[in-house]
Amino acid sequence: MFEHMNNIPLLNHDSKIPLHLQAEEQLRKLITENHFREGDLFPKEMDLARRWGISRNTLRQAMGNLVNDGLLERKKRMGTTVRKKMITTNLNSWLSFTHEMEDKGVSFKDLINKVSFIKSNQSISKYLQIDAGSSVLRLERVRGTGRNPMVYFESFFHPRIGLTGKEDFKRPLYEMLDESFHIVPVYSQEEIRALVANEKISDLLKIKKGVPVLERKRLVLDSGRRPIEFNNCYYRSDWFTYNIEIKLPG
Repeated sequence: MFEHMNNIPLLNHDSKIPLHLQAEEQLRKLITENHFREGDLFPKEMDLARRWGISRNTLRQAMGNLVNDGLLERKKRMGTTVRKKMITTNLNSWLSFTHEMEDKGVSFKDLINKVSFIKSNQSISKYLQIDAGSSVLRLERVRGTGRNPMVYFESFFHPRIGLTGKEDFKRPLYEMLDESFHIVPVYSQEEIRALVANEKISDLLKIKKGVPVLERKRLVLDSGRRPIEFNNCYYRSDWFTYNIEIKLPG
C-alpha cells in the first residue's frame, strides 16, 4: 500500500482539465510507475478525496476508468486492489492484432490513424525489395484502451499492391487487403528486441524518454514470398509481454 498520502501530487483546481481526468492521470501514473505492486490495497476513497479536495463521486469517476482498463479491481468487503494487467501477444497469432486482442477480451481503438506517402529509405527499400527513393504508403497507428496509448505501429506497403491512401484503414488491416486487393499474407518474419524510447516514441506512447520499450520488426510476405508490408511496432513494456511456444522435434 502507498505509505505516505502526502507523496501523492496535488491536483490543479485552476486548470481547464477536469478534476476527474487529472485524478485518473495521477492514479494511472502511480500504478504504471510501480508505486503500487500487484495486489496492493488502494488508498481509501475518503482519504484520496480529502487529499485532492474533490468529491467522492469525482474520484469514483476517475477510478471507474482504471477499473475498466484492468488496473484496479473492486471487491466487496475487501476494498480496491491494484491489478496491473499485462497483455500478452503471441508469435503464432500475427495475422490480426485486432482479432487477437478481441479474443483476449481487450477492446482496443485507434487513438491515431494517419496515412501518408513517403520516399523509401535504405532500410525500407531493403525489406520491401524496391529501389531507394520509391514512393511507398506509410500507415501510422497508435492504439490503446480508452485514452491510454499502449502500442505504436508504423507500416510501409509495397507499391505493387496499389494502395491509394483512401482505403478504410480502421478495418483489420489484412482483412482489408484480402477483400479489396486479393492480397493474402502467408509468412511473417520477425525481429524482436528491447530498446529505450526516443523522443518520438515517448511522445506517442506518453512515457518518459529513455523508458524501455519492446520493438518488433515484421516483414509480411505472400504465398510466393513476395514482400507485402514492412512493419515497425513499439509496445509499452509496462503493458505487454511477448509469448512464444516451441515444440521439440520428435
